[in-house]
Amino acid sequence: MVAAGGSGSRPPPSVLYLDPNATVRRRTADSLESAVDDLTVEAVGTPTDLRRALSDPHSAYACLITEYRLSETDALSLYTSLRSDDIADVPAVLYTADGDELLASNALTAGFSGYVPKGRDDSLERLRAQLRTVVETESRADRLERYRTLVETVGDSMYILDDDGRIEMANEAMARAVGVPQSELVGKSITEFVLPADTNRVLQTLREIHATDGRAWETVEVTATLGEGPLCSVEVNVAPLVDEGTVTGSVGVVRDISSHAEQERRIRRLHDGTRRLMGATEAETIARIVTDIAADALDLELTAVHLYRDDIVTRSATASEPPPSESGSSAESREPSTRGLVPAAMSTACIDLFDGVAPRIEPGGSIAWDAYETGETVVHDDVRAAPNVRNPETPIRSEAVIPLGEHGIFIVRSLEPDDLDQETVTLAQILAANAEASLDRAQREAELAERRQELERQNERLDSFASTVSHDLRNPLTLAMGRAEMLDHQLGDDGAASAHLEEIDWAHDRMDELIENVLTLARSGKQLTETETVDLAASVDRAHRTVDSTLTVETATSLPAVDADPERLRVLFENVLRNAREHAGDGVTVTVEPTPGGFAISDDGPGIPAHARDAALEWGYSTNADGTGFGLAIVAEIVEAHGWSLSLEESADGGLRLVVSVV
Repeated sequence: MVAAGGSGSRPPPSVLYLDPNATVRRRTADSLESAVDDLTVEAVGTPTDLRRALSDPHSAYACLITEYRLSETDALSLYTSLRSDDIADVPAVLYTADGDELLASNALTAGFSGYVPKGRDDSLERLRAQLRTVVETESRADRLERYRTLVETVGDSMYILDDDGRIEMANEAMARAVGVPQSELVGKSITEFVLPADTNRVLQTLREIHATDGRAWETVEVTATLGEGPLCSVEVNVAPLVDEGTVTGSVGVVRDISSHAEQERRIRRLHDGTRRLMGATEAETIARIVTDIAADALDLELTAVHLYRDDIVTRSATASEPPPSESGSSAESREPSTRGLVPAAMSTACIDLFDGVAPRIEPGGSIAWDAYETGETVVHDDVRAAPNVRNPETPIRSEAVIPLGEHGIFIVRSLEPDDLDQETVTLAQILAANAEASLDRAQREAELAERRQELERQNERLDSFASTVSHDLRNPLTLAMGRAEMLDHQLGDDGAASAHLEEIDWAHDRMDELIENVLTLARSGKQLTETETVDLAASVDRAHRTVDSTLTVETATSLPAVDADPERLRVLFENVLRNAREHAGDGVTVTVEPTPGGFAISDDGPGIPAHARDAALEWGYSTNADGTGFGLAIVAEIVEAHGWSLSLEESADGGLRLVVSVV
C-alpha cells in the first residue's frame, strides 16, 4: 500500500500499530491520536493481523509502528518479509523496549524510517515527533530530516555523511564520544576521526552494499580517535543513503568496542592460565599460579590465596599489633585455635604491603572467615565501613573474598574505593572456580598417592607373612616328612608301625595343603596395583587343565573380557572348580556364563543353604570333613582385591551359583 498523498482533499493520516501487549497497544494508540491532529491509529496484536490489514486494497496507511519482539518472529524479519512480498511500502518506525545502538542501526539499515526506545520519560514525545516527520512526502530534504530526527532521538552515537564524506548531522552522543561540540561537527571530514585506510574501507563497503541486491547495511571495525584518549577500536554499522539510484551519503551508528577487545584479551589470557592450573599437582603451586594469573590476565595487583589448615595454632586477636588487613577478628581476645586460613601465595604488591608476612586468618567474625564459612563471595567497596573490620586504619579500600570450596579463599584487594567492578569480580570468580577444581584434583591425587603407598606397605607385609609361613612352617614340615620316610625304611614290614606312619603321612599332607592355602590366601588379599585385559574363557580353560582336565566344564561362547590380574583370576577359577569337585564329586558339571554386570559360575552339586552362604566366604568353613575351608575364602579375597562384588545363590540345578559383578 502507499501513503496517502496529494493536497487539499488528502484524507487524515492513518497509522497501523502492532504490539502484542494489549494494554501498551491501547495506551499508545490513545496517546498518539490525542496528540497528533486528525491522526487515526489502527492497533493490531499479531503479525498476521498486520499483514491482513496491509493487504486490504481499501486501506491506506501513512506509517507503520511496531514493537520488536513479536509472536514467532521479530519486527525486522517481519518488515523484510512484507517488503519482499510488496506489501509494505510505507515508512515504518520501530517502537520497542529492546533498545540499544545495534538494534537501532539494524532497524535503520533494514529500511525502518525511525527508531524510538520505550520506557523513557520522553518516549511518546519522540514517537510523535517521528510520526510528524515520516508521514510527509519523501523528498531528499524530507529523508534527511527524517534521519535527522532519528539521529537526535536515538541516544547512541549516530551520524549522517554527505557524498564527500563530510558530516551533515551528528547527535549529541556522537559529539561527546569524539570530544567536539555538536555545532562544530557539521562540515568536518570523517577522516579527522578515522584513519584514512579505514575511511576508504568504509566507502568501499558502502559501494558494495549499494551494488548488492537485498543488502542494506554492513558492520565495519575501524580505528578511531575518541576524545583526548589514544586510538581505539570502534564498530560502525553503515548504510548508504540513495536518491534515485545514486548514493548521496551514508548513515552510521558507532559503538566503542575497545572495552570488548580488552575483555576478550582478559578472558583469553585467563583461559591460557587455566591450562597451567590444570597441570599443577600441589596446593601451594596452584596458589602461586592463581596470583600470577590474576596479575597477568586480570590486571589485579593485590591478591592472595589462603588455604585451610587444621594443624596450626592461630594467634589471638591480642597477640600482636594488627596487620594492615581487614581480614582479622574484631574480638578483644581469643583463645588460640588449631585451625585457620594460612597464606599460601601472595602477589608481589601484596608481599610489599604486608612486609612479606601476611597474617593467618583465625576462626571467628571476620570478613575473610565469614566468606570461607558461608561459601559465598563477599565484596566491600570500602572495607573501613564493614562492621567486622579488624583494622579500621587499613590502607585497603576495595576487597573481594572468594571461597575456594573447603580449600580456602582467594582475596582480591585495591587501595582505591569502588575499584572492583562486576566484570572484575566475575572474572576473579571464574579464576577461583578453576582453582577450586584444580585443588580438588590435587587433593584426590594426593589421597590416591597415599592410598597407593598404603597398599604397597600392605602388600609388603603380606609378602613378609607369606615368606615367614613358607620358611618357618615348610622347613620343619619337610624335615618331619623326611624323617618319617627314613623311619618307614628302618621298620620294614612292621604292620603296627606302618599304620602309624600312614597317619603321620596323612597329617603331613594335610599340613602341606593348609600351608599352601594360607599362602594363596595371603597372596590373594594383596591389593592390585596393575591390571590388564583378560579373556575369561581363556582363564577358565587354564584353570580347568590345572585342576582336572576330566572335570566337566561348560563355557558360554559370549564370555566377556575383564580388567584383572591374570594370575589371580586363574586362581579364582581353580578354587571354584576344586570346591565343586570336593563337594559334588568327579561327576559334577560346572557352567561359566556372562551376566549383565560380569559373570557367574554354577554347578549341579549339593549347594550351600541360604543361612550359611555368608559364613561360606570366611576361611575355615567347609561342609566336607576333608576340606580345608579356604577355597571360597580365597575367591572372596580375589574378588575384593579387584574391587568387584560377590554373591552366592542357588543354581538352576539346586547347586551353588557364584555371581561376580565387575562394574
